[in-house]
Amino acid sequence: MTITGTVVYNDFEGGFWGIVADDGRSFRPLDALPEAVRKEGGRVEAEVEPVQVLSFAMWGTPVKIHAIRPAGPGTGAGQPKA
Repeated sequence: MTITGTVVYNDFEGGFWGIVADDGRSFRPLDALPEAVRKEGGRVEAEVEPVQVLSFAMWGTPVKIHAIRPAGPGTGAGQPKA
């Protein structure tokens, strides 16, 4: 599936990067986000595949990222307030 959203850093459970989609859903990449998009508040578009894994992190849907790239400004729930 393709998601567009905002990159967030969660400073709990050892710290991890996630994506809050414009529709408000949260996604937790299983692999580290590429350095090029690892910026709090950055906008991304990603091709992801939901996966089922056991994890202590109780945040977001775990996903495998197949492709990710910067995206333009958005207006959805994942967009930081100005």
